[in-house]
Amino acid sequence: MASLLVIALCQPLAVSADSLSDGQAAISQADRSGQRSQKNIEKLDDRSQQLLNEYRQLKAESDQLALYNEQMTRIVSDQEAELTSLERQISEIERTERGVLPLMSRMLDNLEQFTALDTPFLPKERAARIALLRDMMTRADVTISEKFRRVLEAYQVEVDYGRNIEAYRGEQQGVSYDFLRVGRVALYRLSNDGHQAWLWSREQQNWLPLEEGYLRDLRKAFKVARQTAAPELLKLPLPAVNAS
Repeated sequence: MASLLVIALCQPLAVSADSLSDGQAAISQADRSGQRSQKNIEKLDDRSQQLLNEYRQLKAESDQLALYNEQMTRIVSDQEAELTSLERQISEIERTERGVLPLMSRMLDNLEQFTALDTPFLPKERAARIALLRDMMTRADVTISEKFRRVLEAYQVEVDYGRNIEAYRGEQQGVSYDFLRVGRVALYRLSNDGHQAWLWSREQQNWLPLEEGYLRDLRKAFKVARQTAAPELLKLPLPAVNAS
């Protein structure tokens, strides 16, 4: 009877040990499941953060692209406006050229006529200047603006002739002389030996001999014009002016 009792008392203990073992196993299993779940959660959190970062990057790139497109749209619009303006300017230039070319031709005609009627100083130089301008009018490699500038420059040279004095050497009928131009008021001619002098008469279109008493002052005037002597008061005859 004693042995049976002991056996009977031990059975509940064995059952309790098995239940404890099963419980520990279940807890371990749950702990492992929890760890796996935590890892999954952490993976999902990392993925979510990664997706958020990617979204932010794409959003920034999208905003930058939108700004770039807006800037390019403005640039293209400005370029289109500039092209329209250039086309209008080209059209205006073409119309201007059609008017400027005949104008320059008339200006050269007037300049040539004026030179022919003017006091005959520097005839070769002035004729050569007009000839070069006429040749330039037919050249395609010279712009309209440059042609017009050169014509105006020639006019300015003619204007300046009336504001200064000049001494130069030239030839007439194969004979060499010294010439003195006093603006456009008077033109004198002096022989090489300095003993004969003439005054151009616009009224008579001829050279009139000067009296010997004027030779001294005339030679001084040549020195003043050549800047080899200081300016001084000189007495020289002037050509007669037709009162009519």
